[in-house]
Amino acid sequence: MLAADEPFIVAVGSTNPTKVKAVEAVMAKAFPMARVQAVAVPSGVSEQPLSAAETERGARSRALAALAAVPGARFGMGLEGGVHFSDAPPRCDVVNCCAVATADGTVHTAWGVRFPLPAAVGRRLLAGEELGPVMDELSGVRDSAKVLGAVGFLSNGLLTRDAMWESAVVCALMPWFHPELYDR
Repeated sequence: MLAADEPFIVAVGSTNPTKVKAVEAVMAKAFPMARVQAVAVPSGVSEQPLSAAETERGARSRALAALAAVPGARFGMGLEGGVHFSDAPPRCDVVNCCAVATADGTVHTAWGVRFPLPAAVGRRLLAGEELGPVMDELSGVRDSAKVLGAVGFLSNGLLTRDAMWESAVVCALMPWFHPELYDR
């Protein structure tokens, strides 16, 4: 396990304030000496990932690119949101993935909250629209993806976008909290 009082750098592969804030919040609790540095990197996937697999690829790509972009970083973290369509019954879920990469090539991924979107929203995404602008229209909030997001709007604020991302970050760090259990 990493020492909580050991200083190190965490490179986040995004400049999205909500994603960066989530990493900062978790690091402040888990590793108070960690310094978070945001860096804009490509996800390597479409602007609107349409499957869990594509969303995970985007998170991994961002984590590895962030690690490479920030010299001396202990962790590279990538956070990617997307949607996933399934046939049982036909539905569209929001998915969000956090990947943590280290210089030795280790990459761990974990998922945050997964929840269903209204069917009409799923149809619009399949037609080529992106979730952010669709939710802006439905919620009446400009750039809602950077504030409340679909989760905040659809839950009437009971679940925040910050909390959604924080859960993914915490889960992705679990192997570093208990390496003796994960490295077996």
